[in-house]
Amino acid sequence: MNHGRWIGFILAIVVGLAAGLVYGWVIEPAGVSNTTLDSLRSDYKADYVLMVAETYNATANLEQALQDLEQISPGEPLKAVQSALVTAQALGYLDSDLQMMAQLETALKSVNPAVGVTP
Repeated sequence: MNHGRWIGFILAIVVGLAAGLVYGWVIEPAGVSNTTLDSLRSDYKADYVLMVAETYNATANLEQALQDLEQISPGEPLKAVQSALVTAQALGYLDSDLQMMAQLETALKSVNPAVGVTP
């Protein structure tokens, strides 16, 4: 074995790693992008709606639930819950979770029954 080749190999890896870190962190770091919750994938939206439903189940604060749902579906909180229910069923969420989401849907319909009606 030639120790000089190993030292050169390890030195090349260390120099490459250091150069990559300097380039990625100092010269051209990733930019910070501001995004909103309505840009989430449907499975993450379903998780978010489930969290809102769990909070609503514990507090019965529909006003807070509406404010939270506005984050993922501005102006259409009921539609967000209905879409999340479809996604949650497709992903095999627990029946208890689906039931909580359905209770939130029912509460939203009771606030504005006309919203839940499709022509």
